[in-house]
Amino acid sequence: MKFLLFSKIEFEVFDPVALIECYCFQSDFYKNYDLLLPDRKLEAVSKIGARIPNELLQKCKELIERKESLPIFGYDDNLEEFLDLCDEVIENHVRDLSNLVKELTDISGIGLSKATKILHTRYPGIIPMIDNQLRGEYERINQEWRGEADTMLLDYYHNLKRDPNRQNLSQVHEAVSKTVPKLTKVRVFDILWWSFLKAKTLKENEGINWSTMKW
Repeated sequence: MKFLLFSKIEFEVFDPVALIECYCFQSDFYKNYDLLLPDRKLEAVSKIGARIPNELLQKCKELIERKESLPIFGYDDNLEEFLDLCDEVIENHVRDLSNLVKELTDISGIGLSKATKILHTRYPGIIPMIDNQLRGEYERINQEWRGEADTMLLDYYHNLKRDPNRQNLSQVHEAVSKTVPKLTKVRVFDILWWSFLKAKTLKENEGINWSTMKW
């Protein structure tokens, strides 16, 4: 099954459901983080690798609560409805989200990765996690990019909106939900692209060829 990353890199996962099941079977992130839905507290962000002092986390929490009326958060339970919006409306919603990300990253000690992990913890159905590995890959394929959150987030949603991602992700999510509960589509795609980048790095650095994935 084929997927795109930022609409530029195509990768193929031969059995995505099995890959996701294996990831969740072995990962403490799934047991200690994903399974906490729907009653997950913001403090659970620490369980997915974001080490944030409580004082900073409370500042982020207060800021997010003041912005909880942002239109994009209303689509947390319906990613497909958000992707059905016209490009102009999506861009407006992403611009508002990016302004919030900017306010979060203005807090000393909170970078883009931690900001998106905090937001994903609160809104797991609509907000992606942009970790340093994904940011580095985006910078590699967009060498003129200067770190603007709105550009990267907009490319992320455009990437989800188009096929084969949209159709294949829906198919995988429907199948995997039968055996691995409480994963959102955003989280399923997070596991897929993370696994792809991990495999790509190991192949480039160690010469390991993967039978489960190619690009």
